[in-house]
Amino acid sequence: MELFDKLGDTIVSVSKDATQKAKDISELARIRMEIHAKQDYINKLYQEIGKMYFEAHKDDEQQEFEDEITLLKDSLEVLADLNRQKNQLKGTVQCTNCGQDMPSEADYCSKCGSKLEKPVKEDPIKVDDCEADDSEQAAEQTADDSENAEQAAVGEEVTQETDSEE
Repeated sequence: MELFDKLGDTIVSVSKDATQKAKDISELARIRMEIHAKQDYINKLYQEIGKMYFEAHKDDEQQEFEDEITLLKDSLEVLADLNRQKNQLKGTVQCTNCGQDMPSEADYCSKCGSKLEKPVKEDPIKVDDCEADDSEQAAEQTADDSENAEQAAVGEEVTQETDSEE
C-alpha cells in the first residue's frame, strides 16, 4: 500500500507543478499581449504627435526638421499624383472631403454628400520606358534622401551623446 501512496503523492505533486507552470505561461502570455498592445498604442500616439507637429509647422520659415519636412512634402505630392493616376485608370474620382472613391460620373459623394470635383480630362496614361525610368529615378532619389536624413539624424545623436559624455 505504501508504494501506491507514494505514487499517488508523486502524481498529485507533478500535476500541481504542471498546473502552476500552465498558469505561469498563461500569465506570461497575457502580460506579453498587454505589453505589445501598449507599445502599439504608444507608437500610434507618437505618429499622431508627429502628424500634428508637421501640420502645425510645415509652413514655418525656420524649421527644426527642415529636411524631414521637405522629404515628407515631396512624398505627399508623389502619393497624391499616384492616387490621381490610379483613379484615372479605375475611372473613379476621390472625394476631397472624406476620401471615398466614387465613379467619375457621380456628381456627389454617396458617403458624405459633398460635391465631387471633376478631374481635368487627360490623355490615357501610357507607361513608356522614359516615364518608367523617371519614376524609378524619383523613387531612388526619395530613398537616397531618406537614407541621408536618417544618417544625419544618427550623426546628430552620436554627436550629442559624445558632447554629453564630455
